[in-house]
Amino acid sequence: MKRPRGRPPQAEAPVSRDDMVLAALELLDREGVDAFTMRALAKRLGINPMTIYHHFGGRDGLIGAMSDAVYAQVKAPVDGTPFDRIEGLLKAYQAQVLRHPALTLLIFSRPMVFPQQAERITNMISAFLAEGGLPDHKARLWRDILVDFTHGAALATAMSGRRLDCAPPEDQGFTMALSELLVGLNQ
Repeated sequence: MKRPRGRPPQAEAPVSRDDMVLAALELLDREGVDAFTMRALAKRLGINPMTIYHHFGGRDGLIGAMSDAVYAQVKAPVDGTPFDRIEGLLKAYQAQVLRHPALTLLIFSRPMVFPQQAERITNMISAFLAEGGLPDHKARLWRDILVDFTHGAALATAMSGRRLDCAPPEDQGFTMALSELLVGLNQ
């Protein structure tokens, strides 16, 4: 069958960049990493795949935008010791990883994608560790330990089939282990 000349049909209503990010997250959460393609997203939105490329510059740009949307919600408590604030920040981060584990797997599979919000979170952890009195070389080491522990715990929980949706209950194993790490670090 021959394709008609001219522009492809447009969606009835324009699809915003935010609509694309939300639809991409939904597709990734429901269908997984293997089903996450620009073509599948475009079909879901009723748009031409090139529209997505136009807004994000490619797959990595879309993944970065999705990550920034998800992790922008991760905040540290305003009050408390630097170690209390790290704990609150990592618990908030873990909750987002549990809500969107496929996104984290996708980011890990694309080493060139390091979202702005991930950089913000790691910089906050570094700042709190420095505020807690750790020298630079130890602060870098402990930042990496804490982030890797949080990823591992969240992904292990998510991969076990236990999903924590909109209001995740406290993951007692993670919370207890994180508290122990921070108590040991603070001594």
